[in-house]
Amino acid sequence: MRAGDTELEVCARITRELARAKVQHWLHTPYAWWGERTRFDWQGRWETAALPSARRLAAGEPFILDVAPLVAGFPADFAYSGLAGAGAGEGAATHDTLLRELAQLKQALLEWATPLTRTGLLCAQVEESIHAAGHDVVHTRYPANVLGHTLEGFPNFSTSAPRIGTGFQLPLLLTYATGIALHHLTGAPYPFLSARAPGRPLGLYAVEPHLGKARFGAKFESVLLIDGTETRWLDPGLFGEVLG
Repeated sequence: MRAGDTELEVCARITRELARAKVQHWLHTPYAWWGERTRFDWQGRWETAALPSARRLAAGEPFILDVAPLVAGFPADFAYSGLAGAGAGEGAATHDTLLRELAQLKQALLEWATPLTRTGLLCAQVEESIHAAGHDVVHTRYPANVLGHTLEGFPNFSTSAPRIGTGFQLPLLLTYATGIALHHLTGAPYPFLSARAPGRPLGLYAVEPHLGKARFGAKFESVLLIDGTETRWLDPGLFGEVLG
């Protein structure tokens, strides 16, 4: 990450590095958001406005990276927040404040996310914590207003689907459409964590709380296991910050 990089350039760099690791299939291709775009205050549809742009990263600005490759048919989905270089100023101060709240949320989710907690209540607890800290909730602007989404059900028939363009890919769309159908037909866990999602969480989820303050936003995305005996992060030592 370097000041002067465009979102498009960095996403192409991530794609090349993953190709060297033999990644050919995706839940979604790389995303990158710089500066004010980390708040998702853009106009228009999320699916198109969120795609990487020619916006250049300035020194001292926050950024977010998000990528979801399929590795041998199994999904990974992680996001990282960072700052383009050290320094003071509005961007650095806001970013530090947001990271502190994200760190608290990552710890609190271990207590809040259990198979006994209804999904709607879990999402409400996260939103209340963000508001109580004086921040804005951003993840409710995502498609389906998700706090997280399941990583269950892979590999499946769709995981070898070819890449089509940029953004969400067929394995994500087909798997979650199937998951919603199975929920209604068989009572399987609903594939999304959101305020209106029915039932209770169970299984593996990519959880991505995203919050904003002033002109900027920050998030992490990590994998959370919720089962009958424990709730734990698969990356307990990784908060999700990278250096620019």
